[in-house]
Amino acid sequence: MFHAYLKVAEHCNLCGEQLDLRHADDFPPYITILIVGHSLISLMLHLWPGTSILPYYLYTMVPLAVILPIALPPSIKCAIVGLQ
Repeated sequence: MFHAYLKVAEHCNLCGEQLDLRHADDFPPYITILIVGHSLISLMLHLWPGTSILPYYLYTMVPLAVILPIALPPSIKCAIVGLQ
């Protein structure tokens, strides 16, 4: 469905449907922020009180805060274009 990281291909390889007319616009970043923000913030709030493992806490949260926003948008955009 994509010919680059977030560029939608002109035509579907299987059925030949024209895909470049479908635009997801700002919805994939919104959904990504919603998923990553709510999951990481709830995990942080759950782990923070009374914990003495702060370095390990930071070693997991910082990579998740970087990797998830990079990994999720292509699949979310694919789902939104597919729903259109």
